[in-house]
Amino acid sequence: MLGAIFFFSFISSLIVVYVIYSVFFNKREIINRMHHFLNPDKSSEKVEKESSIAWREGLNAVGKTIGKSKAGNKYIRGLEEQLVQAHILLKGEEFFTIKIIIGIAALLIGLIAFRIKALALLVALIAFFVPSLVLGRQKKQILKKIDQQLPDTIMLLSNSLKAGYSFLQAVDVASKELPAPISLEFKQILREVNLGVSTEEALESLSKRVQSEDMQLVILAVLIQRQIGGNLSEILDNISDTIRARIKVKGEISILTAQGRISGWIISLMPLALIGAIFAINPTYIVMLFEEPVGWAMLGVSVVLEMIGIFFIRKIIQIEV
Repeated sequence: MLGAIFFFSFISSLIVVYVIYSVFFNKREIINRMHHFLNPDKSSEKVEKESSIAWREGLNAVGKTIGKSKAGNKYIRGLEEQLVQAHILLKGEEFFTIKIIIGIAALLIGLIAFRIKALALLVALIAFFVPSLVLGRQKKQILKKIDQQLPDTIMLLSNSLKAGYSFLQAVDVASKELPAPISLEFKQILREVNLGVSTEEALESLSKRVQSEDMQLVILAVLIQRQIGGNLSEILDNISDTIRARIKVKGEISILTAQGRISGWIISLMPLALIGAIFAINPTYIVMLFEEPVGWAMLGVSVVLEMIGIFFIRKIIQIEV
């Protein structure tokens, strides 16, 4: 029985490593998937079928089965929106299936390593949510880069308008001259407009993808100017000055609240580190927490108090600008 569990955990780990490598490092597969969009001929469907890989078809099959329910479909659509915002070329079904595979692999490894069902389930639950944490971190990094690039972007748009360009021509210049990720968002605007979407709808779509207050301010200014008129370049210059001032204030606040953030990390990680240390030194001493009802009650109370402490620390260090 132990050998079978070890075998399946080993296979599951190999699948997880291969999936992660293929998704984040195998650009050739992504290019093959987009081939039929770049070459819309009769042979494109054949190329797409030949370039499809068995594991991706399996991910789609499992994900679609889960997404058939109403709640599952809503969850999958939410995942797809987050994947678009994080610039990750994956479907919601594929990402959810990756989460399931990682959770199962962690469960099997936990059963082998700890031999405690409750602790193995806890490890599997944590592993299941790890991809979502990575996705959220990637989304925040993309948003942070866009906020940092926004002042220069606004200045480029303003200078293009002063040179006599139209708004879409200025967007085209920005998509070619600016680095990623903000250039990718402007390219998406141009693609939507070329497909027949109005400029207002394309800007609203950008507002949904990039959930940044500074970007919302720019989009709102452009939409209002297109309705009532006015000097858009002058408006953008004023917005650029405002955003630069906000970025400066946010930097000062980040420095002043660094101690609070470090305290939050210490409070969050210290109990886990202590449990791991005690488990490594004397496993029988800590096992009672996971086997006795009183231990589960103590763990539940500890988790609740931990979350309350983290909540108050986050509220203290979060200052709206």
